[in-house]
Amino acid sequence: MNWKWLLTAGEPRPRYVLLVAIGVVLMMSLTYPIWSPGGRGMAAFVAVAAVILSHLSAKFLMRR
Repeated sequence: MNWKWLLTAGEPRPRYVLLVAIGVVLMMSLTYPIWSPGGRGMAAFVAVAAVILSHLSAKFLMRR
């Protein structure tokens, strides 16, 4: 697997940023019942997970 491709931002950048932003907002809103009662620590964990999953989703969508 090409790790450099996976770990760098996608090109063109405006489309990548839009896909990541939409993914993070969508995932944070869907998981609100989980992280809301968990406090700040759980919210931070879910935010990091949402960014990672959105990055991977955007990369694979832009690959096609």
